Amino acid sequence: MSLMVLRAGPSALIQDLGRPGHASLGVTASGAADRAAAALALRCLGTDPGAAVLEVLLGGLVVMTDTPVVVAVTGARGLVVVTTSSGSRRLAATGEVLRLEAGSTLEIGRPVAGLRSYLGVRGGIDAPPVLGSRSRDTLSGLGPPPVVAGDVLGVGDRVVGPWAEHWHAAGDGGPAVDAASAGAVELDVIPGPRDDLFAPEAWEVLAGTGHVSGHADRVGVRIDPARPVPRLSGGEIPSEGMVRGAVQVPADGSPVVFGPDHPVTGGYPVIGVLTSRSADVISQLLPGAPVRFRRLRG
Repeated sequence: MSLMVLRAGPSALIQDLGRPGHASLGVTASGAADRAAAALALRCLGTDPGAAVLEVLLGGLVVMTDTPVVVAVTGARGLVVVTTSSGSRRLAATGEVLRLEAGSTLEIGRPVAGLRSYLGVRGGIDAPPVLGSRSRDTLSGLGPPPVVAGDVLGVGDRVVGPWAEHWHAAGDGGPAVDAASAGAVELDVIPGPRDDLFAPEAWEVLAGTGHVSGHADRVGVRIDPARPVPRLSGGEIPSEGMVRGAVQVPADGSPVVFGPDHPVTGGYPVIGVLTSRSADVISQLLPGAPVRFRRLRG
């Protein structure tokens, strides 16, 4: 059982929950950028939550099946086109569970909301694990290589329950995409560990409307603030461990939010860390999207 990749689009990566626990080796956790969307695809297919999916950037993926399979597309919202071996076409939406016959093709169109789509297949995408994970780390190059046209992707057997026949997520890509398409996006931030290195008005600046810059990928997302976030000192600090969602502020005052493929250490102070949900949300934001940071208080 396999999927033949006819077209890969701008980027298609195999991802799972990642490889946590290897920071001492200089290896970050990686994993799906929108973890909730990836988990949703697997859950509705009755597949082990640790199985792998395809993370598709800005659509453009076309795959063909060689045997009957059950799939689901979650994350960025857009049209999905299924073409049978006889040539009949069916339009589907993000959030549908689809049963494909042998010889069918599935195309993920360019999203109308969101950035990353997740193609899940019942049983999971099969690939050789590296350090216990099938995730592609774009910073270090660990894990399966980016998917390209002509690749044949094996389908695994990590089935844990029935698939949700006739399930449909009401046309929604998921909570992260819904939040990302609702005007200025509020990102929840847990203060620390170095918020004491910032001027008191730093949180006021972060609460104002900034915008996602053109410097955004799986390593990190740079934010263009309304004005620079004030620090008490413009210098670096001794390198410290970093995590997904860390809001690091360089000397120029433009925050950088670390993504799943972030470096394991950094020398600029971290004013706070996004919640897991907000880390999913920022992974679905296009350059130019308006954002505000909301400080959570204990």
